[in-house]
Amino acid sequence: MRLRRHAPADVPPSIDRDVDLEIREHLHRRTRALVAAGATEAEAGRRALAEFGDVSAAREEIGAIDARVDARRRGGWLAQFGRDLRQASRLFRRMPGLAAVVAISLGVGIGVNTIVFSWIESLVLKPLPGVSDAARLKLIEPRAETGSFPGVSWLELKDLQAELTTFESVLAARMVPLKIGEAGRSERKFGQFVSGNFFTALGVRPALGRLIVESDAAEAGGAPVAVLSYEFWQAHFEGSPAVVGQPLRVNDRPLTVIGVTPEGFIGTMSGVSFDVWVPGTLAPVLQPGSMELASRGIRGYSAMGRLKRGVSMADAQADVDALSRRLAAAYPSTNRTVVAEVREFWRTPRGPRQFLVSALLTLQAAMLILMLAICGNTATLLLARATSRTREMAVRLALGAGRARIVSLLLAESTLLALAGAAIGIVLTIFGTEMLRNDLGSLPRAFPLKFDTNLSGLGVMVAAALAFAGAALFGIAPAFQLARIAPTASLRISGTAVARNRLRDTIMAAEVALALMVLVVAGLFFRSYRQTIDTDPGFDRAGVALSAYELRGPAAQPGATRTFIADLLDRLRALPGVESAAVAVSVPLDIHGMPIRRFTLEGHTRPDGEDEEALTNTVTPGYFETMRMPIVSGSTFADMRDASAPPQAVVNEEFVRRFADGRQILGRRIENGARTFTIAGVVRNSLYESFGEPPTPMLYFSYRDRPTPTGEIHVRTRAGQETRLLPDIQRLVRGIDADLPVFNPRSLSGHVDSNLFYRRIPARMFIVLGPLLLALTAIGIYAVVSYAAARRTTEVGVRLALGATPRRVVTELLGETMRVVALGAVVGWIAAWWFTGRVDAAVYATVPIALLLVAALACWVPARRATRIDPLTALRQD
Repeated sequence: MRLRRHAPADVPPSIDRDVDLEIREHLHRRTRALVAAGATEAEAGRRALAEFGDVSAAREEIGAIDARVDARRRGGWLAQFGRDLRQASRLFRRMPGLAAVVAISLGVGIGVNTIVFSWIESLVLKPLPGVSDAARLKLIEPRAETGSFPGVSWLELKDLQAELTTFESVLAARMVPLKIGEAGRSERKFGQFVSGNFFTALGVRPALGRLIVESDAAEAGGAPVAVLSYEFWQAHFEGSPAVVGQPLRVNDRPLTVIGVTPEGFIGTMSGVSFDVWVPGTLAPVLQPGSMELASRGIRGYSAMGRLKRGVSMADAQADVDALSRRLAAAYPSTNRTVVAEVREFWRTPRGPRQFLVSALLTLQAAMLILMLAICGNTATLLLARATSRTREMAVRLALGAGRARIVSLLLAESTLLALAGAAIGIVLTIFGTEMLRNDLGSLPRAFPLKFDTNLSGLGVMVAAALAFAGAALFGIAPAFQLARIAPTASLRISGTAVARNRLRDTIMAAEVALALMVLVVAGLFFRSYRQTIDTDPGFDRAGVALSAYELRGPAAQPGATRTFIADLLDRLRALPGVESAAVAVSVPLDIHGMPIRRFTLEGHTRPDGEDEEALTNTVTPGYFETMRMPIVSGSTFADMRDASAPPQAVVNEEFVRRFADGRQILGRRIENGARTFTIAGVVRNSLYESFGEPPTPMLYFSYRDRPTPTGEIHVRTRAGQETRLLPDIQRLVRGIDADLPVFNPRSLSGHVDSNLFYRRIPARMFIVLGPLLLALTAIGIYAVVSYAAARRTTEVGVRLALGATPRRVVTELLGETMRVVALGAVVGWIAAWWFTGRVDAAVYATVPIALLLVAALACWVPARRATRIDPLTALRQD
């Protein structure tokens, strides 16, 4: 077959003749070998041509040379790269299996990275939907001596607004549960008490009417107005403009609706959706008895603001520190041990975001390493494939293609594979973010969580950037390897002789190292999650049904509250299947934590003379029995109707360890506020705010001594029967007070699971990605060994003919690859330890063993297959 007549004028005739002769010689030699092996001449000719396969490449290259000549006149390198992309599409037809593996693996890597990024975008880059430039908001967070962040008081907010000079404005808000609607038809919703400049400082404009302004919050009990969320307006008023000016009953008080927020705005606690906003000066009206407008000790507001132009975080922190010192000097009883921190908005110490952001940042780093491992795997596959394309590229080079032309063509192929992976990744992102939102929506929770994690334009750009970066990472190595070959020498090289490829081994080792890093991180996440699930929280979470209530009006008075709770507990304990019942203000492991109180203990004095602090909960008699929290010493609380017993407190073991000073704790008095309580008992330590927390002092008070209008009903029944009991609890409460809303019914197990959600996200992702990464690594190693063994067929045949056993040949082939794999595993093991800073013997031992076993199997299969060839057949193939 003559190619001469197809060559353009700019191809050197000598090169053209050499290539023609080389092609003809190779085809003739291969045809003779096949005929000698028993094939007919016609069949041998067809097989030789098919095996060579590069005549089409030669024709293709001759056409490309003509196209390049035209391209110089018409479009330059960009037009040529476009033609290379079209030509590279042949890759999907020539090797569909390899193309599919590469595209799918890249799609998974791009998809999981984009899913995690979409969450980071919603929590860090765009933390407040509906607020422009929300990332510029900075938090001002007072920090107590215990390390907790109790928020600012209303009076402190006024000080911040008046004295801070580094902020454009300072605003504040706090979450508050509200009963909305007429008697008998009310429902519980969540709103925010806000400062008068709340909406103007955020730059939020109304969708309807007007929003709260400074004059609405100028004085205590100020303007009785309310602003509705867009979603609440649509759901309850069908989007009617007539809602402005209408009365809205909130906590049994009439307020006037003055406006509606824009669509998408949910408030200033990222991830939590609110329905109503009212001026903070209405707190005494909507919560009778509230002293928050007059007391500096009542905190809870989250303060924030935008820095002035040119002001740094350090300047703002210095400004806040100076004010904290002035407040400590002026109000030592409430501010002496309180300092304040200026934080980025996404670093809030409260709400669901604090649990999620740190996990997401760690997960994003792990997913980027996963992407690198996938790129390494793809580079290994393409390098193995490049070995069989040496003759094709030699033909192209001999026909006049420059080395840049080879690089361009191969990078075009890599770009097509990466774009296919990006398309798959975007589809995975769309479904993945939806699945995570649905998972979040199924959680039992005390307030409505909402995350805007849709795939945005920025997310698409990230997916595209990952695709192009990946194409460069895994495409450059094979491109430059093939571009450096010597055309004439490559055409003469036998198809069975091949040298070790150091570049390929280096990339394989790097791939194994990265894969081991990701697998170790996956193992640590999963182990942490499993250990958390198996952790004894200090109480029995199975078999407890929970429901919340909130008394209003005359029923919220102390005497009426005691009577209501005593009657409620009697009726609950009489229900069929109920073992015990109790009421508590707080539930352990709740996402917004437990209150902290300052106290003094009889016989214990701090060196600095200050009060001590401990977490607190107010509970009824029977609480410890219902939660199955053992009493270590002493007794539980007196009966709710016992008026003769003195005010009591129960403490935990950590409280005793820290504050008892080695003396008997029972009978000692605790002063909190203006009241004195006698310690009646000691209960075992448990978890209170989060898994993994250190032992924390806990102080329990009784509803009998501190009647509170809010409560969480706890009812113990047989495990698995909690949900069946919930309708009975609601019906029983309504029987006592028909207008009393009972909300947030759930089981204690479900409540605890909601605390685990932010650990479960990465654990679930790694459960899927770990085996997938192992499979991809095995495919890469299998491909390398398979191609290498195929290229060494003659060598294997000679060794078998000279007496080598198949086992020895397999062992040597296996050893060559496993040395590279082991080196990569050692590097990855060290890097994983440095990256995580954690040592878990089970993970650090199991993961490398599993990876090495998978790699050994991936090596053994092609090596074993290579030794099954007949030595004489192998020798005839040259």
